[in-house]
Amino acid sequence: MKVAILVAPRDFKDETVSHLQLLLGKKDIESHIVSLTMKPCTGYHGAVVKPEMETAAIEAGAFDVLLVVDGPGVDSLKLYDYRPLLDLVRAFHEANKSVAGIGNGVKIVARANIIKDASIAKADDETEKLVRLYRGKPSENLVVADKGIITASGVESVDELVSVLQSAAQ
Repeated sequence: MKVAILVAPRDFKDETVSHLQLLLGKKDIESHIVSLTMKPCTGYHGAVVKPEMETAAIEAGAFDVLLVVDGPGVDSLKLYDYRPLLDLVRAFHEANKSVAGIGNGVKIVARANIIKDASIAKADDETEKLVRLYRGKPSENLVVADKGIITASGVESVDELVSVLQSAAQ
């Protein structure tokens, strides 16, 4: 299984990315950091990651999962308004690949307009409003997999998210 971990060019949640990489590595799931740029991306707490590829170069067939990471950068850069990114999320979904979102990264998944009638993990108020607007069904669960969309409420749910990804691969 190959997972593309999408991080914002700045202010992504460092702890989410490091935890994801650790757990995916332990389960022998191949992961690749991707972003809107090839320049080093800086996390909210100062961690720096070097993307392996730009989102513009990604094809849905090359990965099994597109996983959108949370963090203040999602909101400050308004990634949920960036049409090429929304088109990428939609392309993954239309290719029957899994799309995953963590925390406020779920806003990007919602704005791609792929969540109609899908259950979505517990979210903050602002994200939940967007989920309802795009006709997703908010859930009280911390991790939800429904209709090829996997959502997690935050870094505290990464362990369960990785287990769901692993189950989906089998």
